[in-house]
Amino acid sequence: MCLGVPNTVTKSHYSVSDLISKTRQILELSFKNIWVDGETSNVHYHSSGHIYFTLKDSLSEIRCAMFQHSNKFLRFKLEDGMRIMVYGALSIFESRGQMQFVVEKLQVAGIGALYQAFEALKSKLEDEGLFSLEHKTTLNSIPGSVGIITSGEGAALRDIIHVLKRRSPFVNIIVRPARVQGTGAAEDISDGIMELSNNYNIDTIIIGRGGGSIEDLWAFNEEVLARTIFNCKTPIISAVGHETDYTIADFVADVRAATPSVAAEIICISKDEILQRFESLNNKMISSVISMIKSEYLKVENASDRLSMLQPLNKITFNKKWLSHSYNTITKLIIEKLESGDSQLIGYEKHLNSLGPKQVLDRGYSLAITKNTNQIIRSSKTLLEGDKFYLKTGDGSLEAEKISEIKL
Repeated sequence: MCLGVPNTVTKSHYSVSDLISKTRQILELSFKNIWVDGETSNVHYHSSGHIYFTLKDSLSEIRCAMFQHSNKFLRFKLEDGMRIMVYGALSIFESRGQMQFVVEKLQVAGIGALYQAFEALKSKLEDEGLFSLEHKTTLNSIPGSVGIITSGEGAALRDIIHVLKRRSPFVNIIVRPARVQGTGAAEDISDGIMELSNNYNIDTIIIGRGGGSIEDLWAFNEEVLARTIFNCKTPIISAVGHETDYTIADFVADVRAATPSVAAEIICISKDEILQRFESLNNKMISSVISMIKSEYLKVENASDRLSMLQPLNKITFNKKWLSHSYNTITKLIIEKLESGDSQLIGYEKHLNSLGPKQVLDRGYSLAITKNTNQIIRSSKTLLEGDKFYLKTGDGSLEAEKISEIKL
């Protein structure tokens, strides 16, 4: 706070504009770079991007203005009744002679206000239908490509990639690093969602980070991110923090995962699960065919009973024998087909196993992987001379460096 107010005012006659201008100078010199706390009311978001509101306590109130250049990085939506602290300078709106506080930055006063802001936005978006099940998109159970948006250096990214490679080693993984905490994080995550959805053939997107306080996770509680998730055409899994952490992004996303690792578990079914599905379909087919044959056999039996009343005994006896023979023949053919199908399934399983990365590597092949992102190198053109990378073989791994491009 700067105190530069003169002790006396020598001039005794002013015009209205001169008086207000002089008063403004004195106020701006005397009350600048200060913090003021109070409760908000009459919050108004102007079409120009400025925010106007009243800050009050039990005895007094003052009008406040937070201009667009100062509020564009505001981490939450300002609402009536919030306890906040504002930083800036006292001034006068000269055309009206109205004193106001020009806000450069503001923050909520305590954790309680953050929870209040969270509940206010949650209620607003829920009323708009952003959480409705009818807007949720079903995940692709066997995705070909998965996008991940999180910190490029966090444990969450390592956990997701580890689980995906274990459960579905052939899925294509595209990582879009983003800030997950602090000013601009929500906008960065939103930009990442649109980049992956619009520029890549992505089946599912995972957004998330590890655990933290409500302040640490606040980027996932911002309205700009919630609306981006809602408007995205690609299914999104929100995996933020620990199992007990809930964010606005969790409610808007198509699926909420308790942790980043769980998100990776949800997104891909394993090879064993695929084989179980084949076996289940096979059993259902057998039951369906047998049920159909029994139903037709009962129809013939009933018809035989009705015909017996008309005494066509010879024809009935003949048809019963023919039906019994047909039933045995069809049953035998079905059993043979099913046994053949079982053999084919076993063959498919062996073929799938032979195509696994371990078996391919054991045959003398190697797999080139980038050192920093653990992504498969599909073309030598993607590496520059001097770039280091890993070579995975059947019995170990090597660190290598690109020296030059050659043709073999």
